[in-house]
Amino acid sequence: PNGSIMTTTFAMPSGGLDKTINFVAASTTWLEVRVTDQAAGWDVDTAIVTYKNPDGTDGTISDTTDLFGRAYFFQVSVTNAAREGARVAILNVYTGPATPSCSSSNAYATCPVQTDSAIGTAVTNELTYSGITPNSVTVCPPHDSTGSTAGCADSSNRVQDWVSGTTNYYVTVNVKYDFQLYTPLMQQLVGNPIHMSVSVQMRTNY
Repeated sequence: PNGSIMTTTFAMPSGGLDKTINFVAASTTWLEVRVTDQAAGWDVDTAIVTYKNPDGTDGTISDTTDLFGRAYFFQVSVTNAAREGARVAILNVYTGPATPSCSSSNAYATCPVQTDSAIGTAVTNELTYSGITPNSVTVCPPHDSTGSTAGCADSSNRVQDWVSGTTNYYVTVNVKYDFQLYTPLMQQLVGNPIHMSVSVQMRTNY
């Protein structure tokens, strides 16, 4: 509504520092935006933006839609994709007819542990119609000792856990992506693109 105070705060890493975007006040034709550096505790910039149509009449606010509307859509879509990857990760994918075993000698063909590539495929398939391409899909712990444990809680892997008899442990799927801002105001205030990340954790059913 006209003249309402907008209390929503949006925080993100930009240039290595946490910055908060406060939409201080707004009407249907103008918007006051204040960017605060959380670490330093001072305002980086304050801008009042007015919106005009080509014929000179008052326009409407679109920058908040760019940041909150589209960013929310991206976040929900990627969260759903990460959740789908986690669901795939926790399934027992081999129950016979051969005795289940995990060995690189047969390319893990009889191993109940899902591969990282299959988890990544589940994530990208879920995003097929969203127009979103993830920068990376990381699974912790990784499938086997050849996988990277960077960013994981320890150096374990899922094959090792299965062989040692460890059951019902957590698998975390992390998806990173770049959110591209469209409107110049938001690009100037927070940088473009915004690097975003989603992690989903589920417990294995084996």
